[in-house]
Amino acid sequence: MMVLMIFSRCQKQEVIKNSQPNILLIITDDQAYGDLSLTGNRYAETPVIDKLAEEGVFAKQFYVSPVCAPTRASLLTGRYHQRTGVSGVTRGRENMNLDETTLANILQTAGYNTGAFGKWHNGAHFPYHPLGRGFNEFVGFTSGHWTNYFNTTIEKNGKALKTSGYLPDILTDEAISFIEKCNTDKKPFFCYVPYQTPHTPLQVPDVYFDKYKNKGVDDFNATIYGMAENIDNNVGRILKKLETLDIKKNTIIIYMSDNGPLNLRYNAGLKGKKGSVNQGGIKVPFIINWKDKIATNKTILTPLAHIDILPTLLDLIHINHDYKKPIDGKSFKSLLTENNDKTVENRNLFAEWNGNKRVRSGDYLLINEELFNIVKDASQTYDVRSEIPKVYDSLLNTYQKWFASLPAKVASKPILVGYEDYPITHLPAHEANLFPPFEFRKDRKHTGIAYHSLYGWAHDWIDFWTKTEAFASWDIEVIEDGEFEIEMKYALAKENVGAELMLEVDNQQILIDSLESFEHSEFQNFDRVERGQEAPETDWNTVTIGQLRLTKGVKTISLKAIKINGEKTIELKGILLNKKNE
Repeated sequence: MMVLMIFSRCQKQEVIKNSQPNILLIITDDQAYGDLSLTGNRYAETPVIDKLAEEGVFAKQFYVSPVCAPTRASLLTGRYHQRTGVSGVTRGRENMNLDETTLANILQTAGYNTGAFGKWHNGAHFPYHPLGRGFNEFVGFTSGHWTNYFNTTIEKNGKALKTSGYLPDILTDEAISFIEKCNTDKKPFFCYVPYQTPHTPLQVPDVYFDKYKNKGVDDFNATIYGMAENIDNNVGRILKKLETLDIKKNTIIIYMSDNGPLNLRYNAGLKGKKGSVNQGGIKVPFIINWKDKIATNKTILTPLAHIDILPTLLDLIHINHDYKKPIDGKSFKSLLTENNDKTVENRNLFAEWNGNKRVRSGDYLLINEELFNIVKDASQTYDVRSEIPKVYDSLLNTYQKWFASLPAKVASKPILVGYEDYPITHLPAHEANLFPPFEFRKDRKHTGIAYHSLYGWAHDWIDFWTKTEAFASWDIEVIEDGEFEIEMKYALAKENVGAELMLEVDNQQILIDSLESFEHSEFQNFDRVERGQEAPETDWNTVTIGQLRLTKGVKTISLKAIKINGEKTIELKGILLNKKNE
């Protein structure tokens, strides 16, 4: 694993009174609306979260984006993810534009201590990294998922952190330590806890798995419900700490998920799953709790969305922010503090993913070519477009105007290289451009280069490199001229020793030969169900291959196989650029 080297990340902050409310924002990963006992799941056991809703407000019509990174970008900015430059979940498409202002930026400027503990997924390389987006502390990982949840190595403020135990428990420990420190320092905090579960890989301690297997649940869902209960227990640990420190009354608590479920399991009758703009893909549980300050045991029926969280929080804590860019979200503070459930305003909520369009407007939901009265027909079983064509036409016209207002998609962003305080940049294999272009085919060997695991998600590596005309490249932008030491992380089977490669950039070349054999060790497999997408965690050999002088500007680094000895050349995990002090 490669992490950033952080030398200076302190920022001058305005000191404000400790009476300012704290904010605890918990977001889970791929947790369905139906994965809680409060939403009618007869298997799930989530008593802590259920009680949090009972003592606070539960939004029954709360919407996010269809997948992870877009939801997080909207959550942090109050803007539709398309406006933030986030168009995907990997190969740089998850990077949030650097001119976006995050909730953490705003709160940090207002004097809050800000910490993130878990999955970031809005950019791995500084300044896309959390420590460049308004967070003082970061413990977790920046990618879209993690490959192993037990005894793994994550990141803590730019340095490797070797963990012992189950990852959600470790993240909870770190969040609690952060809260304790903020309380000691008498500083208000923004504690952002984006848990990585119940996203795959399907790994959970025995005590949880066995419990749901004994209920008659299959292995896949027993793991999911076990992970959900583990989250519930960890939320309970954080809430207990708030009570012990006597600060729960002064803490706004939000609990939500980032999108629908990966598989079709119980989801309160909702249609669709993760990646879909149907209800099952983007309707998630949302709870907000602030003891004695907002309503209790209240259900909101007004449609709300992730874009509303930022303005609502700022409204609740009385921060008037002058937005550099217009936000899409609206504050729903009035629904939390007044004894009514009136609509915040008559507005439309939009979503788009892979060409699929969605508009939620009052009782109606447009999905592509269909129209549903979603209040009467929550499962989207009856298309009413032919009955009220004018409503459909009106919503379609509204959608088209909204879509036309979005900026054009950016295919990719160059990886930024050469910051003095962040001298090491990792060019991971999964962010490379492969030539011939990568194809999602099970017979990956036909292209001459492909990813080890079918889809090439985060943490994957380049494999099946059998042709010399095939190569990998990365687009980078060098911030300042400098000398860089170049390292490579690779594996090479004994029968393929003798491989030669060439790294090229700016008319400079490094010949890579005499590579020693290095074969992966077998790591303990904690999977409950065989994984179908994520690459496994494994080890790599790191070798220094040379030194280059890189000048300021945008350029391409390519790695080519010039000699293949045996069945294939190396398996490549990534290239490391280490800027030397001058």
